[in-house]
Amino acid sequence: MPDNRKPENIILIAALLSAIAAFALYLPSLGFDFVNWDDQLYVYENPRLQGPGLKWAFTSVILGTWVPVTFLSLSLDYALWGLNPLGYHLTNSALHAANVFLVALLAARLAGTRGSNAKALFIIAISAGLLFGLHPLRVESVAWISERKDVLNAFFFLLGVLSYLGYAKTKKASSYVLTLVFFVLSLLSKPMTVTMPLVLLILDLYPLGRHRKDGWKRLIIEKLPFIILSLAAVLATMWSQTMAMVPAEELAFGSRLHIAARGYLFYIYKTLVPVNLAPVYPRDFAMGPGLFALYVLALSALTALAILLRRRSWAFIAVWAYFVITLIPVIGLVQVGMQAAADRYTYIPGMGIAVLVAAGAGRLAERKKGAFAPVLAVIIAASALLSILALKQISVWKDSFSLWNQQIRLFPDHPYGYVNRGNAYLVQGRLDLAMEDLGRITPDTASGFMNRANAYISLGKFDLAIENLDRAIELGPVSTDAYMKRGGALVNAGRFEEGIADLTFVLDGDPRNKDAYRARGVAHAISGQYGKAVEDFKNAVLLDPADPSAHIDLGKAYMHLGDSENSYLSMKRAHDLGDPAASRYLKDLEAQGPGK
Repeated sequence: MPDNRKPENIILIAALLSAIAAFALYLPSLGFDFVNWDDQLYVYENPRLQGPGLKWAFTSVILGTWVPVTFLSLSLDYALWGLNPLGYHLTNSALHAANVFLVALLAARLAGTRGSNAKALFIIAISAGLLFGLHPLRVESVAWISERKDVLNAFFFLLGVLSYLGYAKTKKASSYVLTLVFFVLSLLSKPMTVTMPLVLLILDLYPLGRHRKDGWKRLIIEKLPFIILSLAAVLATMWSQTMAMVPAEELAFGSRLHIAARGYLFYIYKTLVPVNLAPVYPRDFAMGPGLFALYVLALSALTALAILLRRRSWAFIAVWAYFVITLIPVIGLVQVGMQAAADRYTYIPGMGIAVLVAAGAGRLAERKKGAFAPVLAVIIAASALLSILALKQISVWKDSFSLWNQQIRLFPDHPYGYVNRGNAYLVQGRLDLAMEDLGRITPDTASGFMNRANAYISLGKFDLAIENLDRAIELGPVSTDAYMKRGGALVNAGRFEEGIADLTFVLDGDPRNKDAYRARGVAHAISGQYGKAVEDFKNAVLLDPADPSAHIDLGKAYMHLGDSENSYLSMKRAHDLGDPAASRYLKDLEAQGPGK
């Protein structure tokens, strides 16, 4: 490659090539289906997404996450594609390709601050893009539609970092404000980047070296708006994820430290050996003071190595600090969910490792005469190997069955894969296979009885469902969902008073539970208590005015009370919200001549 080309053009070519390669890698995912792991709640069973208006994106919490920018992007997909999964996969793949382009650009910009030549910059840009973009650990974030959060969050994070580099160079207020705007958009896509203020301070240390000229006090003051926004995001996340957080009494702080220490080593290992990747890595691994000490010793050794290598370059300390810091929100100190680790958590931390390896490759190509071609050949070979492994992992996300088959293959003694595959069979009406999977679950656990109850509810065997829910509640601990399900099953079994009692218990503990109001309203309506049904449906509508089905429930209850005027108004609202079922009721009411 001749050196007389403009470095900017060379960098853009390298970034574009790596982005094209990453997009091409994920082309098979365009033919994939939704999976029954969060996709139903985010997309194909989400009535808010399918209704008119965008207010819901700013007022809704789904699975403990308040991510309005992500919700808006899914709304745009729905407007363009409806419920065709191709469009959602296409957006994820395009965002990932854009991120690969930005990672390549960022790596070259960082190297440019150290004075690298054109050949080195090409190697750095293309290797950073390819090593990041083609790595199998990226698959979960890209091929899983629900992880739109990851690729969108990273997109704004990268734009923010690039804007910050521009600010550090020019000191333009517009670049600073732009960095802040991108940071906010990143947080509103997923709060994973709450550590960005610390990332910017790492950049100030190396490679920018701003601490020498501006001093740490000024640099920290400069980050105060970012720190305030991070704290606000942390508080918002703690509020939205309250129900998903594992209580301290269930998982002691010592166990959390163990999970965190093991997690760092786990992510390093999977980065180096990206095979046997699973949707869920269970927490039921061995723990003990001896193992914890071993993990801490290994992490201390890696930290000491980074410090020793600073004589060669401060890049090692900077990347190690970046890796440790960006994983803090998900490393397990505040445990959310049942997993010990997740591939998706490496999306942003993995950028640092890719940039470090790329910088080493660029330095080798720059300092060794004739090394450009051999280094490029090694990069291509490594990219080919990563692509082969990634393609295999991408195929895991084809549909719910391929996904949970992988989980069962890797963790055959863990119930999670069987539960979700069983639920997928239930949706398809393959009841024998569903019961076979759900029958593998240990019967003497609350979760085991809960999942059996779900199967019996799907089969319409409510008495058996009630028996299993009774046992689940007796064994405990269970969430309010167990009482919700038992209340619904009791109502369907004709045991109205008992069902209403369960649903009232749920509402006593959570008076903002819209679904419980609707369920109790249905119970009151079925038992002929239409006045009480109206009150429950009114509460459901107040809690979620954008849900058309709640308006239909309310309209039907008014209809039974002979209140045609209010029934018409409720049905009209449901119709305006986009529910086609309301049209039939409106025609009937209009034929009766409702008061309007």
